[in-house]
This record gives sequence, structure tokens and C-alpha cells, in this order.
Amino acid sequence: MSTHRSPLRRSLRRLLAVSIVALVGVGSAVATVSTASAAPGAPTITSPVTSLDTVGPDVTISGTLAVPSGYDYVRVQWSAQGAVVEECFQGLGPGETTFTCTSAVPAPGVYSVVAQHSDVAEPGPDDWSADSNAVSVRVGSTDTVTITNYTSFSNEWSTQSPTIAGTGPAFGAVAVEVVFNLFDDNGEQRVPYCTDTVIPASGEWSCTGTSPGWGYTYFVAYGTTVVGLETVPGSYDDEIGGDMLPPPPAATYVLGPASFQVTLDGLPTWNVFADIFSVAEFEGDAYVYGMAVEYCPLYSVNPQPGGQTETCFYGDLAPGIWNVYAMQEWEFFTGFYRDDYIMIPQQPGPLAAVVNADRSVRFSGTGRPGYTVIVRDAAESQLCAGVVATGGAWQCTATPPAGTASYRAIQRATGFVATPPESFGVVSSIAGYSTYTGAISVTVPPAPAVIPPASTLVEPTPLPWVLEGYDGDPLTPGQRLSLTASGLPVGTVVNVEIRSTPQQLGSAVVGDTGIFALDVVVPTDLEPGDHTLVAIATPPGGVASPVAIPVVVVAAPEVDPVKETVESLAPEKADDATTGDGGSGGGGVDRADPAAPSAISDSIPTIDRIFRTPLLAITAGGIALAILLLVAFPAELLNSTLASNTRRLGRWYAAIEGGVERATEWFAAVTRTRALAAAILVVLTALIFGFVDPDFGFDPVSLRMTVSLAIGLFIVTYGASWISGAIIERVWDIPTRVGLQPAALVFAVLGVIVARLLEFSPGFLIGLVIGLDLLTRVGAPHRVRATLTNIGVMVGLSLLAWAGFSIATALASGEPTALGLLVSDALVATTAEGLTAALAALMPLGFLQGHEIFRRSKLLWAGVFAAVAVLFSLIVLPTASGEEGEVADVGFWMLIMVVFAAVTLTLWAVLQFTGRSGADDDEIAEQTVGATR
Repeated sequence: MSTHRSPLRRSLRRLLAVSIVALVGVGSAVATVSTASAAPGAPTITSPVTSLDTVGPDVTISGTLAVPSGYDYVRVQWSAQGAVVEECFQGLGPGETTFTCTSAVPAPGVYSVVAQHSDVAEPGPDDWSADSNAVSVRVGSTDTVTITNYTSFSNEWSTQSPTIAGTGPAFGAVAVEVVFNLFDDNGEQRVPYCTDTVIPASGEWSCTGTSPGWGYTYFVAYGTTVVGLETVPGSYDDEIGGDMLPPPPAATYVLGPASFQVTLDGLPTWNVFADIFSVAEFEGDAYVYGMAVEYCPLYSVNPQPGGQTETCFYGDLAPGIWNVYAMQEWEFFTGFYRDDYIMIPQQPGPLAAVVNADRSVRFSGTGRPGYTVIVRDAAESQLCAGVVATGGAWQCTATPPAGTASYRAIQRATGFVATPPESFGVVSSIAGYSTYTGAISVTVPPAPAVIPPASTLVEPTPLPWVLEGYDGDPLTPGQRLSLTASGLPVGTVVNVEIRSTPQQLGSAVVGDTGIFALDVVVPTDLEPGDHTLVAIATPPGGVASPVAIPVVVVAAPEVDPVKETVESLAPEKADDATTGDGGSGGGGVDRADPAAPSAISDSIPTIDRIFRTPLLAITAGGIALAILLLVAFPAELLNSTLASNTRRLGRWYAAIEGGVERATEWFAAVTRTRALAAAILVVLTALIFGFVDPDFGFDPVSLRMTVSLAIGLFIVTYGASWISGAIIERVWDIPTRVGLQPAALVFAVLGVIVARLLEFSPGFLIGLVIGLDLLTRVGAPHRVRATLTNIGVMVGLSLLAWAGFSIATALASGEPTALGLLVSDALVATTAEGLTAALAALMPLGFLQGHEIFRRSKLLWAGVFAAVAVLFSLIVLPTASGEEGEVADVGFWMLIMVVFAAVTLTLWAVLQFTGRSGADDDEIAEQTVGATR
């Protein structure tokens, strides 16, 4: 405690004492007044007002008195946790109302400072006023910052966020910077690690941050006092350094018989590698490592920016301990190591097996005590496992399925713990596997049949179903019937025969749609008279359920032999409705049902059907070659001949071309907008295509078929043109637009007529009513690229639709719905229309796109045409037979193409012969005119 007493104060006290003695004799009245005086009011501290931070060496407290008496004392007290640790006094003379008291600061801490007032010469405890307002004073220190948990510059850290701790100025702050070098263009870098860490009264501090780099790193600490002054002006207080090394690379092991695969994952820009040692274990658990026998990787590689991963496999390992010593390396630094030990145990003893009475199998053998022996089958699936007992024996029991199977045993080093003499890193112990024992064959008998009590047997009931497709009219030998039924269980086998003397007419299996469809032919040797058409449906696990229909057979009329030959070559409709590869429809379909099949339903093969019948691809290739030789090349001969006769046929060409242009202009003027015109063309073409179905009319099936055809046509014409235009404009910067070609409706009509004549479904759906126009003049190479792009997009959309149809067919189950058939028919229409239109557009005729490619490169044209022709033949033409795994008779199509080639070559020959004579006449006429001139 420090007390300040001035000479004036002592004089005043003596004067006050003398005055008191003199007043004692004056009278009792005066004495009574002096004893009645009370303690004065509390003073007020005016500086500091509320609080103060200081580091000393002393502090001055100032204030005012509430009611001065003329001779006053002021006491200033410093308290911590209720205890007074420092005081100072000041006496005031007459007329003084303010006080100023200076004290040396106590030890660092937080103190409450108050002032008290007394007007008594020798104030006792009760003579002081109440406390003044309290002022908080925080006393700090000027100690420098010191890092204490690390020293010098030889430290090692395995983390980028070590805690830095030390001492410093009480109530001050510490800031730490981390300095590192990534050995790049930036050189040495200095960034804040932790900032403005407040130091408590004890002076001890700690902070944690994150260093951006690995390698050699040092930390620099700076301190400031409670009043904001640097503890070491213009410099740092302390620094430490060391290697900041990453942890070992992450390791993932895949264990196999006497083998392991290790995958090491490292940091970005750090190399990862490992040395593989074979460890010899001697008495006393001493490990001898020797030289590394393998390396992972075998050759060092440059570090990867995103982190390096190395995977190495080691097989045929000898029994014993194998050590994987892995690390990371960067520039001059090597990270911490991982020290993994893998125990490859000895092969267990021979495997033995006993089949128990309950058909379970008890496996047994010998191994190393404490290890686990695992029994696996030929597929390496575990059956059971047993722990090797102290005596070296093990056994386990499994219940494999009935039959004969092969089993092997493998031993695992369960519980293995590596005990290296010293740890060179993070030690891990891994239980590896031995090699397999020899295989043994075990036969498990089948379970005895369980015969349920007679009361529980349920006799299957016949299946109620209706056979459709016979209209009740008399039949003739050789007549074809399209028989159908719906609602049958999946997998039902339907056999059709005609009696009285039974003759098999055909059979089919019901697929996921539940629909049975089969075309049968009345035997040509069937005698006229009364017979019975019998169809027998046998569902899986059910009984045969026959349906019998009386029929009358009459003699067949006389038939033209030539016509009969052609009809015998005509393609037959697919008779397997379960495969989704044959057309549906016919007289037996209830067309009032929106969910009934149409002529294009399931009329193309699925991808699965193609793969199940590889011969289809070979057949399609042959047909494509025939189309190239018998259709495309004759068409080109005819086209070139017509071009050479333009002088004779010029007026015909001009008239036709003018008529087409006038029709197009009239159509554009009537529709006014291209969108409406395109919609009308799509709907008209879809209506024309609808007549491919012989029963097309005003019914729900026809409506659904028209909508699906319109959807497919919109995709392969307008959609393909729009996509192609976007590609052409983006790649070659050629402006395009979707063009309208209403004159192409003629090709749609011709295609339908030919399909009806040939009884071909889905038909020749040639929908070239919408195309792509180039809006600027470009050279032949760009026109060819634009044409190939348009055809490629069209074929691509068709193949996507085919894939969608194949997937939808594979996933279909139960009764078909109207919406499901609409989607399926739309996918069929998109496929058929796209491939047909692409093949037609590639014909080398002057008014088609294929002619442009043919003129530019005949080899390119032949390659593109052959590819599209193969797809057309494989998917659109009915090359798939109704019988699974067989190919349809394609002789009819070959005959058609031969006839087309003959007609075309005949026209070519006529034009060539007549053209030459006309040319001679023209030449003579020109010579005559020239002579006259």
C-alpha cells in the first residue's frame, strides 16, 4: 500500500487539533455540534470515465467532491476480486473541490477503482463516504511473444494445421504468419496463419490455422500490448521452423490367394511409391528385411496435379510376412511412411468332406491354430468357414444345393499382428490368404419329393378363351387364315390343327402382350366336306384347353399357274406374335377396341430378335447388295438417259417442273404460314400411309394408327430437317430453312399402292414432303455435306426409335393399353418412315438428294447407300421368319427387284435407241439450216 502525505496536510491536522482543544473549554453546546457531524457524500471519478487499458508504470485518477467541508480527505482504492490491492490518499484545502491521485500500477490484471471522501482529521472506518462510481482498469504487460511448444528450426509436423502456443503480453494480442515455398514461380510465400489472438492475463496463448503448402515451413510471431503498441517495434518477436511433411499415402488392399493388390493415393503434385520387402522372421521375433524385392510403381512418374494414384499387383507370393513400405515424395522432401505387414499363411491341409443325413456337408482339415480356413465353390463363393483349433484341426458345415460341385479351401491369417523391432511409420497388420488346396468333388442328393395330402391337391381348370379369325364362310384348300386371340397367359403354347383326320397347321407361344396371332393354311390335300378347326391352348402349369370350330371345306377354283407361282413367292406375315417381329391386324381383330393391334403394330424386328438370329444380318446384306445392283444402278442409267434426252423431253420436263412449282406456290399461299403448311402435309401424308392397313377406316385403331404415323413423320421430316439445319449453320455457317415439298405426296401414294399390292407391312412409307433448303449458294462439297448431315440425322432418329421400340417390347407385360400401343406404333412408324425416306432420298435420280452425292463421289454414294440399304433390309423388310431363329423366304423380293431392273433397263434401251436416231435427224436438220444460211 502506498500513502501520499504532503506538508500542508500535516499542518492542517495540527491546526485542527489545536482548534479542537481550544473549543473544549468554550462550552458544552459547541461540543455537541461537532459530534453530530455525519460522513460526507460520495465523490465522483471523472477521469477515466468508465474504463482504462494501461501498461503503467502509474495511473492518475481524478474526480470531484459532492459537498466539500473546507478540510477534506480523498481515498482511492484498487480492488481485485473484492480485495483492496492498492490505495492512495489526498488532502484538500479550503475551497478545493477536485482531487487527483496517482498510483503505481499493480500486477497485470483487471481492477475496479473507486474513490471515498472524509472530512474527519483522523478518519476511522466509519468516517468515509460511500464509494464513488467504479472505473474498470485493465493492466497489461509489455512482455514479448515467445513460442514455447516448439523450439529451434528442426521440428516435424504431419499436419498442415499444427497448434502454435507460447507466452506474451497480458491482454495483448499475438499474430502468427506461416512462411513456405512451393518451388514454383511465386518463390517464398508468407501468409497469415492466425491473427489477433487475444492473450489472457496469464500471458499464455495458443492458435491454430492452415498452411497452404507442405515442405520446409517456419512460423513467425508478432505481439502487441493491450494499448496496441508492438512489443518489438518494427520486427517479429519469435520464430520457429521445421519440415511440414504429409501423412503416408492412403492404401487400399485387395487380397487374393497368395496375392494382394495395393492402390496408393497421394497428394496433388507429390509422387507416391512403395518398396516391397520379404520379411524373414527369426527366433525372438526379430525381423530381417534385406533388399526390396518389388517396387510400386516399377518406374517413377511425374507427379499429377490432381493427385497421383498407383495400383500394383503381386501374386504367387511365398508364405510369410510381406512388408509394404510406402511414402510420398516432393522436390527435396519425403513424407511420413506407412509400414504395412501382410501375412501370407501356409496352404491348409487337404480338404475333406462328409455328406450328412440331412443333406448338409461337413468340411474339415488342418491349419495353423488361430487362423481361419474358408471353403469356397468353383465360383469362389464362400460356403462356410472354421477357426483352426489349438490342435490344428478345423471344421465347418454348409448346406449346398443338390448336385455335384467342386470345392476348395483357403486359409486366412486371422488375428495376425506384426511386431517389427522398431516402427518406421504407421504400422498396419493385414491378414492375407494362402493358396487354395486341391479341389474335391462333393455330390449332394436331391431332397425327397414331398407329396401333399390328397385333400390339398387342386386340379387345374381349363382356360376360357376365344379363337378369332374365321368368319364362318366355306374354306378352300390352300386358303390362308389369320387366327388371333387375346388375354392369354404369358408362355401359353397354342397348337392349331384341322380334323377329322388331325393335321397340324402350326403353333405359337404367347408373349408378354398376351396376344396370340398365327397365319395358317388349309391343307391342299384336304377333302371337301365338314371338318373341325381345333386350337389347343396350354398355359404353363395348366391343362390343355381346346377350342373347336366347325368348318366347311369346298373344292378350290381353278388357278392360273403363273399367278400361283408369284403368290407362292409373296412374303408371309410373321406368325409369332410373341416376338414382336410380325405385323398384326387382319379380319380377326376387334377394331372397335383402341388397344387392338394395327397393321404396323410389331411389324419390325426387335434388336433382341436380330441378335438371336444372326443370319438376318447376312440376309439383309445380300438384299442391300441386290437393291444396289438391281434398283439403284438401273435407276441411275435411266436418269442419265433421261438427262441426255432433254432436247426431246425438254417440254415435258418444263411442264412437270412448272406444275410442281405452281402447286407448291398455291399450297404456300393457301396455308399462309409454314407451320400450318407443315402440319397439313404431315396429316395428309399420315392419312395416305394409313391405307397400308387393308382395314383402314373410321375406327379407333385407324385413328391411333394415323396419329402414330403423323408423329413418326413429323420426327423424321420436320425434326430431322430442323436438327440438320442447326448443325449445318453451326459447323459450316450456311443458313437453312425447313422446306415444303407437297408434290412428294405422289411418292407417298405410290408407296402405299405398291405395299398393298405386295401385302407388305409396315409398307413403303416414303414421306419426303418436308425437306431442308439451303438459303445461300454454296459449292458442291458443302451441298454434299448438307445432304449427308440431313440423311445421317434422319437415320440416327430412326435407329433411336428402333432402340426405343425394342426396349418397350422387352419391358411390356400384361394386356396392352391404347397409350402403350400408340407409343409403340409411333416408334415403329418413325423407324420405318425414316429408313424408307433415307433410302428413297439416296436414289441417284436428278430430283433427289442422292444424285448430288453420286455426282460428287460414286464411291462415297455407294458406301452410304449400302449402309442405309442394309438397315432398311434388316429392319423394314420382313426378313425375319415367324419361326424363331429362321429367316423368311426373300425370293419374292428378289423377283420384284429383278422385274424392276428389267423394266428400267428396257426403258433405258428404248431411249438410247430412239435418242440416237432423233439425234441424227436433228443433226441433219441443223446441217440443212446451216447450208441455207
